[in-house]
Amino acid sequence: MSNQAVSTQVHDHYTESGEHIISRDAKLSDIGRWLKNGWHDMAHAPGISLFYGLVMALSVVLVFFAFQRQPIHMFTVATIFILLSPFMATGLYYTAHKLEQGKKPSLGSSMVAWKDNVSDIGFFAATLGVITAMWATFTPLLAAVVVGSSSLLIINPNMGIMGFLTSDAGLTFLTIFAGIGLVLSAFVFAISVVTIPILLRDKNMGAVSAMILSYKIVMENKLVMAAWALVIGFMLSVGILSLGLGMLIVMPLLGYASWHAFNDLVEIDEPA
Repeated sequence: MSNQAVSTQVHDHYTESGEHIISRDAKLSDIGRWLKNGWHDMAHAPGISLFYGLVMALSVVLVFFAFQRQPIHMFTVATIFILLSPFMATGLYYTAHKLEQGKKPSLGSSMVAWKDNVSDIGFFAATLGVITAMWATFTPLLAAVVVGSSSLLIINPNMGIMGFLTSDAGLTFLTIFAGIGLVLSAFVFAISVVTIPILLRDKNMGAVSAMILSYKIVMENKLVMAAWALVIGFMLSVGILSLGLGMLIVMPLLGYASWHAFNDLVEIDEPA
């Protein structure tokens, strides 16, 4: 017990309202446990898990067939999926929380989990929406700068996505796109790790305070959070590149695992 206390460093945070939040440092080995617990939750809420997995899977399929002749838009939407995934997982956070309490969650309740704190969760959703809207607007501009014209949009349209990937202009665009997208995704990840989970748990926490707290916790756990972000990015990429089939497992698993990560990282000091 004493060894655990020595090895696990804690940090004190105080919100503008004076609320005391305790954060704990995580270990790389915790990531495997988060995923294991997420898998356990999937087994105990199969119907809800399948529903959210199907929603994401169908979304990926629809995007692919809608934009396969417009590869720039396809990659933009794929990035938007990643940027918005913390908000889309709200119902899964709710489900994991109910299972943790020993209660039986319902699909209907999970779909409206945001209603108990609609203003702050809505503000956070709007923040992600602004970021993704800026990204969607920026991507075609980047393409125009790379090639000096709009010709990148119509590279051998009969070949679809492969015509884009095998072109020199396409590869140049992808390199720049990936670099900027990585930085943007890292920022969104940092302000999202504990934001919605804590807004679901703590009605006294404001959205801005939750995002600031999330960023601080990520900075306290740079190595573990970088590894966790890579795991999330890899699994989402598998889900997208498998034409959505992988999302049947990836989406609920990551949603539940993220809730367990939050529980390990954050403790709310409830007043007596």
